[in-house]
Amino acid sequence: MIHYQKEYYKYIEVMGVGRNDVVASSPDSYISYLNSVSRITGTDITPDLLKSEEDVANIASQISGKRADNTVRNYCSAMRKYVSFVNQIVLRGD
Repeated sequence: MIHYQKEYYKYIEVMGVGRNDVVASSPDSYISYLNSVSRITGTDITPDLLKSEEDVANIASQISGKRADNTVRNYCSAMRKYVSFVNQIVLRGD
């Protein structure tokens, strides 16, 4: 489960993620990536869990070897956008 999923989706759209997509929706992919991270780690994606690059690195190390390297990189991209979202939107109270 992703806390603030709708807000995160809107945020990544506004930030231009997927703006030039032709085949698949990158915002949908990012949601899918975070849901996969949640399933693999057995935890919800929350602002407390994912608020810094250190958190991204810690989670990446937990899932490394459980998925292909390219997949883990995709997960990290989605996690970094969530960190950005948390730091710019949620914690500011916007």
